[in-house]
Amino acid sequence: MLMKLALRNVRRSVRDYAVYFVTLTLGVAVFYAFNAIGDSRVLFEAQEGAANVLLSSGVSIFDILAQVMTYFSVVVAVVLGFLVLYANRFVVRARKKEFGTYLLLGMSPRQVSSVVLMETLTVGVIALVVGLGLGFLISQAIAFATAGLIGVAISDYHLLFSAHSAQLTLGCFALIFAVVALFNAVQISRCKLATLLSANSRNERMPVRNPIVCLIVFVLSCLILAKAYAELNLDGLVYFGEHFRTATALMLVGTLGLFWSASGFFILLIQRLRGAYFKGLAMFTMRQIAAKVNTAFVSLWTVSILLFFSIVVFSTGFSLATVLSDQLEENTQFDASIRASLMSLDTSDMEAVPSEQYGGEDEKAAAIEEAEAQRNEIHRLWQENGGSTAAYLKSLIPDWDECVAGSAQVDTWLANDLTNKQLVDACGFTLEQIGSDDNSSMADEGVQYVSLSQFNAARQLAGEKPIELAANEYLVDNTIDKSAAYAKALGQKGRTITVDGHELTASGQVVSQSLQVSSMGCLIAVLVVPDELAAERFAAGDLPYLSELNVNLASDSQEQAMKDLMAEWTYDSGAWPVSYYDTSESVVADSMGIKLLLVYLALYIGFIFLMTTAAVLSVQQLSEVADSIPRYRLLAQLGCDRDMVLRSLRTQIVIYFVAPLLVAGCHSACTISLLYKNLLSLWGASAVTNTLAIGIALVVAVYAVYLASTYLVARSAVVSGAGKKLLA
Repeated sequence: MLMKLALRNVRRSVRDYAVYFVTLTLGVAVFYAFNAIGDSRVLFEAQEGAANVLLSSGVSIFDILAQVMTYFSVVVAVVLGFLVLYANRFVVRARKKEFGTYLLLGMSPRQVSSVVLMETLTVGVIALVVGLGLGFLISQAIAFATAGLIGVAISDYHLLFSAHSAQLTLGCFALIFAVVALFNAVQISRCKLATLLSANSRNERMPVRNPIVCLIVFVLSCLILAKAYAELNLDGLVYFGEHFRTATALMLVGTLGLFWSASGFFILLIQRLRGAYFKGLAMFTMRQIAAKVNTAFVSLWTVSILLFFSIVVFSTGFSLATVLSDQLEENTQFDASIRASLMSLDTSDMEAVPSEQYGGEDEKAAAIEEAEAQRNEIHRLWQENGGSTAAYLKSLIPDWDECVAGSAQVDTWLANDLTNKQLVDACGFTLEQIGSDDNSSMADEGVQYVSLSQFNAARQLAGEKPIELAANEYLVDNTIDKSAAYAKALGQKGRTITVDGHELTASGQVVSQSLQVSSMGCLIAVLVVPDELAAERFAAGDLPYLSELNVNLASDSQEQAMKDLMAEWTYDSGAWPVSYYDTSESVVADSMGIKLLLVYLALYIGFIFLMTTAAVLSVQQLSEVADSIPRYRLLAQLGCDRDMVLRSLRTQIVIYFVAPLLVAGCHSACTISLLYKNLLSLWGASAVTNTLAIGIALVVAVYAVYLASTYLVARSAVVSGAGKKLLA
């Protein structure tokens, strides 16, 4: 009997359960889809190009993804649990009078709780089935998206159902349903019969704050937010120091003040527009909005902050992932690179360090003496081998020539008589414009240059044609978008500069040629100069800033070939100062792994936070509509037609949803523009534009679903509550 009643109630209360059902379904779908990523590796590992699914350590990308998603799913499960509980509160609140009627007819509180439990389970089971079905479809789409992200074609595709993810989802939501059922039972058992029967007739007071006070607070809040943006701009989100903390505090305070004062300020503004204020139900609509904002400004403040977080996570997550993969092809033109950081042996910086950090004067002197001895040994080896890393390694590795099909060394020198700041100023730029600043070590460092013969050797190893220069000419090599304009100005034909005593003239050529294996471009306007400059520095006994030996290997398995090759060479204090080696294979694999991780975490976390904020707004709106039914009934009795009442309702819901989104959008625009200016633009001018559009589309899509659901449920409640005959 009770089960029959529960099923009838579910059918009759479909509109009450709409938001609850949407929240559950989306939660289940997203939870299943992202936890099924680990099992999708079987679609890739047998495909051509499957090396991309393994990191340089040999661990599967999907194993890492599955582990990270599991950790984050714990947090997501807690968030979804609170969200489902919050949405369930509205269902119980909207039906309190119905529950009171059951008690009045002789049912016990335990029986009423049982009916509610059966209803919850019925809706939950339906949401689980629909959510798992939707999650299954989403997981298939994610598999194809993954293939596109890592550049692997799926030739043997088949539908894949993740039993592990399904079990995890069922277990998580079973626990959530148990908590919801317990909460419902406790809530109903504690309510008195009189409270339940009078629940729908209670009408809260509509507080409206003093408009003048609101105007003052609104202006002050805007000024506080302007100051927050200015503080944030000082550090540019590069250093999370005092300015960042101040900007964060001011943003929180300013946003709270904005929502506290918004209703009174806009009422004052609309009242001055007589034509708008006295038109239709504008007066009633504005008072309704003011009452909602005044009683829920803290919630709107929280929602706005969460929306801001979601938008930034969406856009920057996608952007960083794009940055990591867009330049992979041009930065992995060699099989491997072996780097020797010769300038790391410089002892001049050690002199400036207080002796206390070494444990005393004697300890400091000993450390400097040891570093100088190491530098002298490296200098001896450098001169003895003609400055060739390949020659040195050949002397240690007998089968070097059999393993290496070709090599090209590029030494980077620092000019002694021309600093970066001097050259940047001479070209009419600032260091900030190229991704640095006056306080950085780059400002006082000498301008970087490489010899033409080594540059062309690297180009030929990469399959590119060599470049010719006339006597005493130079060209510019730049691989970072941020410094592209500076590189163009520096390489303008006819410009004359003096480097290490040589007067050089720009040939007018600006190229983008990577000189080492890396995950992203790292050359900021490096000069390519005649060989004489480097030859003179070598003859004088100088060491270059760093030396990159780029190699192409005879073996197809780059990673294993390099491990076998370098296993015969021992790192010690007297050896050549090789700081690391990297292969294109490992860089591509690691970049793809990081890209997948960033994209999926951005989607997963951003979507959950977005869904949470939209659901909270929806439940608040529906609760306010339930409280305002007597007002809509009065409007109908006064002769307002259906279109006027529903237009007022629609306006309220749209404004309530859009207001926190607009504030979050302003915060996001400031934050993302600074991230782009100081970080993302270093590697790609289009890194944010396209991905920001994706983020906005996702936000709008989820928002639209909840806004439409909220309006349809609220519309049904108003029409039935105010009287269908009156609102015919």
